[in-house]
Amino acid sequence: MIVISETVRGNGPRDAAVNLVLARFGPHRPLDEETARLAGSLLGAARSNHTADALVAAEALRRTPSTLITSDPTDMRSLLTGHPGVNVESI
Repeated sequence: MIVISETVRGNGPRDAAVNLVLARFGPHRPLDEETARLAGSLLGAARSNHTADALVAAEALRRTPSTLITSDPTDMRSLLTGHPGVNVESI
């Protein structure tokens, strides 16, 4: 849900691409404690304070193999160090 909040800005044409992706690959379950704990572990290992990024990375790990498309590949790769199965792509 964090990613949706960071991406959409209403219901106009700017959101069309996001809406198409969500219709096909949208969230299948709400954030749970296991994913939140995994995100915390990723934060600790990476010595990061980017909680939103860690939640996204944890969700990607729970869905391996997966591809994570981001405008900040450096932070995501740092969070995912030592965790194979997630391909990080820059936009």
